Amino acid sequence: MTPDVVVIGAGPAGSVAAATLARRGRAVLLVDGADFPREKVCGCCLSARGVATLESLGLHDLVASGSSLETVTLGVGRRTWSLAFPGSRVLSRGVLDQALLDHARRCGTVFRPRCRGTVTTEGEVVLRTTDGTERLRPAIVLVADGLGGRALRNHPEFAWRKARGARFGAGVITAADAPGPPPGELEMLVDPDGYLGVVRLPDGRLDLAAALDVSGAQTHGGPGPLAAHILRRFGRDALAREIDTSTWHGTPVLTRRRTVAHANIACLGDAAGYVEPFTGEGMTWAMQSAVSLANLAETAVESGSMTPWIAAHRRLTRRDRRRCRMVSLAMRHPRIVGPALALMTNLPILRRHLSTVASGDGLTTMPSSSEHAHAGS
Repeated sequence: MTPDVVVIGAGPAGSVAAATLARRGRAVLLVDGADFPREKVCGCCLSARGVATLESLGLHDLVASGSSLETVTLGVGRRTWSLAFPGSRVLSRGVLDQALLDHARRCGTVFRPRCRGTVTTEGEVVLRTTDGTERLRPAIVLVADGLGGRALRNHPEFAWRKARGARFGAGVITAADAPGPPPGELEMLVDPDGYLGVVRLPDGRLDLAAALDVSGAQTHGGPGPLAAHILRRFGRDALAREIDTSTWHGTPVLTRRRTVAHANIACLGDAAGYVEPFTGEGMTWAMQSAVSLANLAETAVESGSMTPWIAAHRRLTRRDRRRCRMVSLAMRHPRIVGPALALMTNLPILRRHLSTVASGDGLTTMPSSSEHAHAGS
């Protein structure tokens, strides 16, 4: 039987959208080229808004399995400042993605791993596995295959527009005995060639995730040596030695945009565009936008058009994206930002505002899943 909805990509955005639609009685097929569980390059930090989204989905046990994130140590210009980040949690992508996928299955989603989906110009979904090829024509297609996805390669209307000078992402996970910040603290270290986040996962390992200049990585001999250089600038020599020769995993360049909907196709998560984040907010954006898109998608199953998602996505993300552009631009000039931080962190009101700007909490609140369920009733 042909499903109502095919979702390509089983990360946080794809799994949450699939679960939400399946729970409303739609026949949903979720596919991903990878096998699960899997780790990905990610800061692994979930803001209070992301925590609230998980809880609205009934995933309280998943939230409890994470560890609390209370403070961010921000390093700029060889100096460090401490900012409060109450309500945030740390979850590895391997744990988060598997839990969200399991939730989607419990809600009635059919999942196929090791299955690559592409969308033809005629609107068919071509599914390729080691067993062969299958063609489907669902009412709508949701594409959540990330920055490097190829599901829409046949559709020029979805071509990426990459920002000039955009940085790329890189990450590595170390052993549990690696020297680094204690549980509950995220270190964000800023260098002219990029910035590096270091946080301890609930199982004790260290997660390092960076946004780096291409030219800087080339000059230093790769993302690992550049990350080690940033660590040494802030006196983290022991950790620098630990990761200098580690195998790092990279992403395509980060900041980019594209059309997010055309005909019966809509993009969500990183596949809908990306703005270089500063505190690992991508997971929160992905899940919240997936809940919002699911409400439109339920209607689109009947109409066959996902174009209302263009305006809805813009409303949902523009303030957060504008804020992240502002923060990432400022962090490219640490010599200027350092003195400003010194002033702001000495004044309690400005210090609280700085924490809010960095975390995003309290600035923009996307509707929860319960609100969208009510809106669609």
